[in-house]
Amino acid sequence: MQTTINNDLISPDKPYLSSLSALKKEIKARGLYKKDTKIVLIHLLLHTIFTAIGIILFIVSPNIVVTLLATIFLLVGLLGIGTHTHNSAHYASTNSKRLDDVLAYVGNVVVMGFSINYWQYKHNIVHHKNPNIVGHDFDFDFAPFFSVIKSEKENTPGLHGFYYRYLQGIIFPIAIGFLAFDIQRQGLVYLLSKMKKNKTNIRYHIDLACHLLHVFFWIALPSLWFEVSDVLLFYLLRNMLLSYALFFTLGASHLVPEAVFATNDQSSADFFLKQTATTINIQTNWYGRFLMSGLDYQIDHHLFVGVCYTKLPELSKLVKEYCDVHGYSHTTLGMLSSWMKVISVFYNPKPVIDDLELSRPLSKK
Repeated sequence: MQTTINNDLISPDKPYLSSLSALKKEIKARGLYKKDTKIVLIHLLLHTIFTAIGIILFIVSPNIVVTLLATIFLLVGLLGIGTHTHNSAHYASTNSKRLDDVLAYVGNVVVMGFSINYWQYKHNIVHHKNPNIVGHDFDFDFAPFFSVIKSEKENTPGLHGFYYRYLQGIIFPIAIGFLAFDIQRQGLVYLLSKMKKNKTNIRYHIDLACHLLHVFFWIALPSLWFEVSDVLLFYLLRNMLLSYALFFTLGASHLVPEAVFATNDQSSADFFLKQTATTINIQTNWYGRFLMSGLDYQIDHHLFVGVCYTKLPELSKLVKEYCDVHGYSHTTLGMLSSWMKVISVFYNPKPVIDDLELSRPLSKK
């Protein structure tokens, strides 16, 4: 079912709404593909300072109040570095791909402990091409531990089905805390398997070296001054905090009911339709925008990956107008609302639709 263009919304002063090529020309004419390198680097510096303050406060913490402050600073600092690195991994941070690579390796691997090569494959290539498409995008495939697909939860037989229906809702809030460890594990497995097949790829060797630096800076070096057990306990806390932050930040745009799941064959659907039907934006305040580094504008980021996150608010207005004219979804939810819906999907999983055309606003009856 195709939706006709709403020509009434195309005014003479907005010819860029007539076609996708016209929209791309308008985006280029407005300079939205240019990178705000200085601003981006300042933001990264601030995220790093917050992280450092958190670590220092943990070291000097004389009481519970300071420890709580340390936790907050560490959490927002690491999350900021993580979301910022997401843009660098897309080569959307600075005017230099080499600098973006440096930021990605340092932020994603040395600081976070996540393989950048694995992330760029899993996220940039697999996820972005077919978000929320069953059999293609594995970001929402939590099997065999959890299921967010309605038919899977209802129809899985035996003890496994019993677990999905009655136990996963009890276990998943605790399991989320180990998400960062699982990402690290998956990344290392991927990296080592790639190095085994291709021993000459320098990017893999740099990735592995950065992993060693991660262990050195976060575990080995602190162990020279503090008890190893305390260092490991701090690292456990760090990763668990990061796990919850990443779960809500990354999941909010794709796990909520408004971001549909689609069957395998929908991978051949119109690219614009795939991105807008399976993704939502998050409405937040100025600090939320700073902290999320563009992850609050996921629809617009998915459609125009190379646009720097500082330009996404302006881009989003153009994309929203285009979606209204051409009958595409462009959904925005509040942050708290999206978080609640991300949690609810583990109790009330989403259906999988077999025709993305039905997700168009003007196609719904």
